[in-house]
Amino acid sequence: MSAISRLTVPTSRLHFPKERLRCDLSLYLVANKPSFQDEHLFFLKIQEAVRGGVSCVQLRDHKSDYPNSLKTASRLKEMLKEVPLFINTLDSIKVAQSIDAKGVYLEEGISHHSKARSILGEKVVIGVPIRTIDDALGIRQTNAVDYLSVKVSPSKKTSPKNDVLWGIEGLRKIRLLSPHRIVAIGGLNLDCVESIYKDLYSDDGIAMAGGLMAEDDPYLTAQKIQAIREKIRRKA
Repeated sequence: MSAISRLTVPTSRLHFPKERLRCDLSLYLVANKPSFQDEHLFFLKIQEAVRGGVSCVQLRDHKSDYPNSLKTASRLKEMLKEVPLFINTLDSIKVAQSIDAKGVYLEEGISHHSKARSILGEKVVIGVPIRTIDDALGIRQTNAVDYLSVKVSPSKKTSPKNDVLWGIEGLRKIRLLSPHRIVAIGGLNLDCVESIYKDLYSDDGIAMAGGLMAEDDPYLTAQKIQAIREKIRRKA
C-alpha cells in the first residue's frame, strides 16, 4: 500500500455512531497539567494551540485528586467551547460524566473499555493505547472503542513507561490490520509530522504534548502542522 493510498478511509470500517465519527482527531493536543506549575501559562498554551488549529484536547493529570481534576476540566470545557475535550485523569470516567466531556482516554489499556462504555453511553468517544498486536486484534470487531493510540517514539513526560514503542513500521502494521481510527503519539514535533501523516488515513491524527505545549508559539506551530496535513491531503 502506498503512502498516498493510506489517506483514503477504508470501506471495511466498523459501524460507529455518527456523533462519534465526526470528532476531528487530526491534531490532538495532550495537555499534561503536571508539567506546568504556572496554571495561567497552562491554559494560555492550550488556548493558543487551539487557535492555531488543534482539533481536540486531552486533559492529562494523574497527580491531582478528583475535585482539582474536575475544576481543571470544567474550566477547559468552558474555554474550548466546540473543541472536543478528552479526559485522562485518576478518575477519568467520573470527571467525564460530571462535565459531559466529549470523551475519555483510558491509559490503563483496552481491558477497561467495556466498563467505560457501559457507564458513559454511546455518544462518548473512547480511546485506548495499543501495546501489543493482540491488543489490536482483540478489539477489531468492537465499536465500543473509537480510536487507538500508537506510540511511535519515546516521550519524556506524558506517556507511561510500559508503553511499547512501535516505530513507523509498527504504526503501518497496526494501520493495515485495524478498522479503528489511529492517533500516533510519542515525542512528536513539527519536524516529523509530514512522514507520519503520510502513513495514516485521512480521519486519523497525530497527538502532541511538548511538541506544542513547550513551544514559544503554539499557535504558529499548530498552523504549520495543519498546513502540512492539508498539503498531503490535497496530493492524495
